[in-house]
Amino acid sequence: MKSEKDVKGLINALKHKDELVRQNAIDVLGEIKNPRAIELLIQALKVEYFDIKKKVAEILVKIGQPAVELLIQALKDKDRDVRLGVTEILGEIGDVRVVDPLINALEDEDEQVRLGAKLALGEIGDVRAVDPLIQTFKDEEQEAGEEGEGLADAAWALADIGEPAVKPLIKALINEDVYIRRRAAWALGVIGDKKAVEPLIQALKDEDNRVRGGVTWALGEIKDAKAVESLIQALKDKDINVPWGAAWALGEIGEPAVEPLIQALKNEDGDVRKIIVRALERVGKSALVPLINTLKDEDVYIRRRAAWALGEIGDVRAVESLIRALKDGDKGVRWKAAWALGEIGDERAVEPLIQALGDEDMNVQRRAERALLKIGDERAVESFI
Repeated sequence: MKSEKDVKGLINALKHKDELVRQNAIDVLGEIKNPRAIELLIQALKVEYFDIKKKVAEILVKIGQPAVELLIQALKDKDRDVRLGVTEILGEIGDVRVVDPLINALEDEDEQVRLGAKLALGEIGDVRAVDPLIQTFKDEEQEAGEEGEGLADAAWALADIGEPAVKPLIKALINEDVYIRRRAAWALGVIGDKKAVEPLIQALKDEDNRVRGGVTWALGEIKDAKAVESLIQALKDKDINVPWGAAWALGEIGEPAVEPLIQALKNEDGDVRKIIVRALERVGKSALVPLINTLKDEDVYIRRRAAWALGEIGDVRAVESLIRALKDGDKGVRWKAAWALGEIGDERAVEPLIQALGDEDMNVQRRAERALLKIGDERAVESFI
């Protein structure tokens, strides 16, 4: 077949039950490279065998530019598998001639083809694709539903394009369409360019709670200390998801957020202070002292979170305070303190944990037992017996 350039016969061989026959047929078609072979290779994207589809794609990418015009035409093929395969191949080839046809494919009737076009445009990285990709945010949001589930596919494509997408996305933060504002904030977080920090801070005042929530996530991804004060203010937002997002972002920013969080911990009401403790927990060792101090807080929830956070951080400087917390009036604080002491593993905790084996609450007893086993000190043997 190769010597006679029997393209039709080779295409039929793609359907053969023997894998080796199929693979050889693909290899030969790739070597022939005439327009008819390319055209039939494109049609082979609809065969049922995954290994063949993958190999066809590899061959067409290898052929490269000579296949581009036929591949562009195939973006209008009636078969969805062909259109989808072509978007992936065009992204791999990366020829700028395909940008406009791929932009048109963003309106394909099939969701997977639209996704393939987005990802291909991201791989090519041409600035012409930025505004059309931003316009697809509305469709993505509507397809995701009110719960906001689903991938922000266009955001990932824009992240691949990178810096050229930042300015249009910043402009999109004030778009009249709320769906576009939501996804623009998310996309700026994916890209992570610090030029977006000030516009994102302004967007914390957006009337839509999901825009504000997306902004907190984006600021946490960018991790710029300039956002700390605004995120502290966002801890008071009436929509619960926004304060939790702000707490996560402050934890991501880290040490620059510690002192403002400590000040806020002194001044805010109970619900906000709970969120602040979670933020300090995310900061880690830089927040050790304020977390130790919150073991004395009047709010039992805050004491529980502080004990757990100190175990996660694992710093021996918290041991004495956690030992005192083993006698807290709340059983939840006591068992979290026992768990934390086991995580830290300091021998100073052995005797207090042995005493905690006699706690009135079974969960505290069990956590103390596990902590002693983890520390591995022989002083606990007699108590276990």
